[in-house]
This record gives sequence, structure tokens and C-alpha cells, in this order.
Amino acid sequence: MLDFLQTLRGRNPSVTAVAEPGGDPTRTFDAILRAAAGEGASDIHFEPKEDALLVRFRLDGEMRDHTRLPLAQRDAFLARGKIFGGMDITEKRLPQDGRAVLRDGGKRFHLRLSTLPTVHGESLVIRLLDQSMPAQAFGQLGLLPDQAGALDRALHGPAGLIYLTGPTGSGKTTTLHSALHALDHHGRVIHTLEDPVEYEFSAIRQTEIREKIGLTFATALRALLRQNPDVLLVGETRDAETAQLAIRAALTGHLVLSTLHTNDALAAIPRLRDLGVEPFLLAAALRLVAAQRLVRRLCPECKALHPESTRIAAHYLLPETQLFRAVGCAACRGRGYRGRLAIHEVIPAEKFLPLIAANAPLAELSALRDRAAHPTLWQRGLAAAAAGETTVEEVARVL
Repeated sequence: MLDFLQTLRGRNPSVTAVAEPGGDPTRTFDAILRAAAGEGASDIHFEPKEDALLVRFRLDGEMRDHTRLPLAQRDAFLARGKIFGGMDITEKRLPQDGRAVLRDGGKRFHLRLSTLPTVHGESLVIRLLDQSMPAQAFGQLGLLPDQAGALDRALHGPAGLIYLTGPTGSGKTTTLHSALHALDHHGRVIHTLEDPVEYEFSAIRQTEIREKIGLTFATALRALLRQNPDVLLVGETRDAETAQLAIRAALTGHLVLSTLHTNDALAAIPRLRDLGVEPFLLAAALRLVAAQRLVRRLCPECKALHPESTRIAAHYLLPETQLFRAVGCAACRGRGYRGRLAIHEVIPAEKFLPLIAANAPLAELSALRDRAAHPTLWQRGLAAAAAGETTVEEVARVL
């Protein structure tokens, strides 16, 4: 596997050439990479079919067909991808992972490559991570002012545990890195444990998890605690040992940020209990839980009033408002959407600590959330639709 910071020299030929699909596999591969970078794709999927190699881009979270390559080029094309990612071109039976760097138009992309055997040959997926994107302020991330304030207060507390939940691809890493950049880098030691390291930051120490050699979140976290950091980012709490170590770190004077895969913010609490965390310890350590999703943002150039706004608003119990629908134009390449918007559910833990310590069920926690008027993800999504930022259909699709 090539070093994560390698340039496209040596084993990785230059990707400056641009060619139309159907020609030389090397030039075609390079052209597809640049097309994906130019369109803002987050992933490129090369899917072998019975009669062709289908190339698709993930744009704003949605898969779009890009081109089909002749079946005769499939093996040569995938070999080019393996060489580009520093993988073994002779191994076709087992999955492989690779990495490379692409520079295009002043931007620098870290690429994550993955192969997997299928019935029609190997599939190849490339993740594009734009390293030129700066850390965003909380308002730019879509957090409401009171949500941003709650997160900022939790971040500037002396210690404790902050959890962000959501599925893969919901933007958790971007939000957590923005949170870290809101901290005082000069007065604190900040260290992250990530799998993988997606974005590099000069002011933060970062460690990449490598489970194949035994460097798991738990083993890395145990070692990191001996280095006396002030702030820790644990990329994901996957098992009981990691959960216990995160709690211990939060209770011994560290600020710990981590993620879980749950449907909403409060579901993180029973999930941690399922991982063996004692309720009284969780109540002592927890400072804030939040959930996040990404919805597509309406294209401002072509969005139009929905002809059935009144009926839809009434159906979803919204106040009378004007809702919009996606249309499609040249600016958004006919999709009707351009970019994505994060919607959040942010819950400070203070009011919930007695219930957490008493091992209260999720229904009681949810009832307290409603009484405290913390908007749920669904309510936040409907508010974004009412503000003309997205559509009700898009919110329903995601949630």
C-alpha cells in the first residue's frame, strides 16, 4: 500500500491526461477521475456487468450513471486502478484497499480505493476527499443558533463526553473536525483516532486505526491516554472496551468526542448501556448528544413553488407556508438539487442526567426531549423545507 501522502509519481503515473471513454484505459481512467473531481462527486463506482463496465458517480448522496466502458477493456482498466492505488494486480480473489493523491485545478484530493470480487469480475470504488475544504463554522454546517451554542458550551467545558450519531455518509466527520477547530489549539493537546484519516490538519495529531495489525480503537485509545492529551476524538465507539475507555477518559479530566450509529441522538444512551456502560458513570460523563443527516439542497436557480403547498403543509402539520419543488436546469445539471444541507438534533445532557442515572427507558427520555422543546431530526428537516432550503420529499427520503 502506498503512503497516504504520496504524489502521483513512480508507480502512480500522472493523471494530467484527459481522454474520452473508450480509448486507452490509462487515459480513460485519468479522464474519469478528473470528471468526478470537477463535478464534485464523493465516490466513483466501477461496476462490472455481464456485457460492460458501468461507471457511476455519487453526487450529493445520489448515484448517477456516468458512462459504460466496453467489456474488453474491463481487466486492463481495473489493473490501471490497482496500480494507481498501490494494490496487487495479480490478486483477483480477495478484497483489497489502496490509496493515492490527486491534484487537480489547484485542489488536492486524497483517494481511497477498494476492490471486491463479484460474479462478473472485480468492482472498484474510489472515495474522493477534497483536502482543500476548510473547516466550517457551526452556522455553515446547518446548526441553528441555539444548537451551535449548546455544542460550543459542551466543547469549552473542562471535560466530558460528546457523542454525534448518524449513519455512514451523514457528515459526522466534517462536523467533528469543525468542532475540534473551534477549540484552542495552542493551549491544548488534541489527538484523533480515525478509521480512516479522511482530512489532515496540521494543528491536530492524528492516528489511523489499522485493525489488521491489531491497532484497534481500544488499543490505540489505551495507549493514547498514557500520552496525557486534553481532547480526544475517537472516530467510532464500536465495542464495549472502547466505550468503557472513553467513559474513563471523560471522567479523568479529558474532553472526548466520538460517534455511534443510531437513529437519533437519544438512542445513543441505551446503545451505550448495551455496550456495558454503567448508567451512573454515563450520567457523570455525558455532556451532549447530537444526531445528523444530510439532505440535498434545492438549486436556487431553478427551484419553483410547489402547486400543492397548502395540502402538503397541512398533511405534515406545518403552518401555512410556501413549499418548493425541484425542477432542474443547466446550473444543477438537471438534478434540481445542488449541494447538501446538514440537519441536526442537539440535546445538552443536563436535564436528562437524573433519568440517565436511573436507567430510564428511551420513551421517558424522548418525552423529556419533547417537553424541553428540542427539535427532532424530522422537525428540523420540515423546518428546512418550509424555509425553501430543501423539499419535503427529500426529507422523507432521508428520514
